[in-house]
Amino acid sequence: MTKFNINRFGKVLLWSAQMTKKEMLTNMGSMFFAMFIPFLIHLLSSYRTDEIHAAGSLLSAMQFCLVIYFIITVIGGCWLFSNMKTKEQRLTFKMLPATDLEKFVARALYVTVVWWVMAFIAFCAADVFRMLVSLVAGIPVVKCVIPEFASILLGTSEYYTFNVDGMTMAEACSILALAYAWLFWLYSFYILGGALFRRRQFVFTTLAHFIIGMAFLPLFVGFVDDIDQHIARSMFVPLAWTGAAVFALWGVADWVLSYKIFRRMQVINNKWVNL
Repeated sequence: MTKFNINRFGKVLLWSAQMTKKEMLTNMGSMFFAMFIPFLIHLLSSYRTDEIHAAGSLLSAMQFCLVIYFIITVIGGCWLFSNMKTKEQRLTFKMLPATDLEKFVARALYVTVVWWVMAFIAFCAADVFRMLVSLVAGIPVVKCVIPEFASILLGTSEYYTFNVDGMTMAEACSILALAYAWLFWLYSFYILGGALFRRRQFVFTTLAHFIIGMAFLPLFVGFVDDIDQHIARSMFVPLAWTGAAVFALWGVADWVLSYKIFRRMQVINNKWVNL
């Protein structure tokens, strides 16, 4: 089997869904708990207060949930091969009648699309539960914040927009490209960590990210301090696009390396890394 077969891939997806039902429910429960913490703080601070204070508290809680959602979705790559923790699980998954590419894509879809949807469902459940508690406790503001949360994620919110005042269109586009490329690389980096490390994937990947950041930060600060302000403005757009290209290529390289690590993965591997 050397080609990607859509029917065979569909069977791998179904098998993966059956095998990860318990894990999905457990993770969604953890996500729900994490999402409800800001709402719990909102409920405690809004009890027996006026409507203005309660509305501001609810807005702050939703914004904090956005941060939690971002963290959850980024670190989701660490669960790339969570279905291969034991020797029996690795043997079962590696021996599936499908190509390595089909199995890798199935797991990649789980930690991207499925993981993001799980986090959104957890937020919706936390918000609904918050509304029920608000009704019982007599909190002044009970409104649902799911539509606003979704509009922010989709970039259609009227209240949360990218401010381009004082920027040219070229500068604004380059900043957005750099930001999206960096986010793509960051997620891909956790995908690589999930493929490379057998244990403590989140801890080791985050530590590696911190070390890389600390290594490049002095170089960036020194470059910014030495450059003239007018020259910096003229060089800003090409440098931003260059940075976006570097992060994008680095992100693609992380995905390719993750796939290559999976192909080399054996039933019996090193205690700490999948090599």
